[in-house]
Amino acid sequence: MRCFLILLLFFVAKSAFAVPALVVERLNYDFGEIVQGEDTTHTFRFHNAGDQVLDIGGLRSSCGCTAALLTTRRLEPGGMGELQLTFDSRGFRGTVQKMVTFETNDPKHSVVSFSLRGKVKAELYLQPQRINWGVVENNTPLTGEIEVVNESKRTVTLRPPEVTSATISAEWDVLEIAPGERSHIKVSAAFGENKKRLAGYIIINSDFANLPQLKVPVSARLSSK
Repeated sequence: MRCFLILLLFFVAKSAFAVPALVVERLNYDFGEIVQGEDTTHTFRFHNAGDQVLDIGGLRSSCGCTAALLTTRRLEPGGMGELQLTFDSRGFRGTVQKMVTFETNDPKHSVVSFSLRGKVKAELYLQPQRINWGVVENNTPLTGEIEVVNESKRTVTLRPPEVTSATISAEWDVLEIAPGERSHIKVSAAFGENKKRLAGYIIINSDFANLPQLKVPVSARLSSK
């Protein structure tokens, strides 16, 4: 009977101290430099070095541009798992860092964050990327200019502009942009009748395969004074 009690206490104690233990190969990945419009993918690997099942949940991405795929949400002791992250670089330029986190029942790693970082080289881009006149007085002229810059190695053909609001207009100077050149867009807008807010997009379509469409947000608000 005494031996039985000792064994029982041993197993109870062992069970009480048994926990899952997440071990990750790496938390950060630098993808270097990619061209705007390209996707980059990396797979993070991890395993459960503990004595209990590792449960994974609460998967969250810091941006809709980063897709996350888990091979499993439940890892037995000794089991391996993978987290695949894919970053869509459309609309990004320069240095970027995107985070994905998940939660676990490992008491030492209840929340784990993985990151993709690197540089996105834009070959066709807008300068500036938006037009926002802010809060303006009544009868203030709403005009501006945007450049479409071509830093690729081929000529890009643009299509005539499209606007999502009848209160916004856009005029181009050229529709074909040679390498190293740029096209200028003159933008003008007006508040609609009895409207105090102006908002819409100028849509720029082209034959540039990596980024066939660019959008320019246009906005303003009428002062209440």
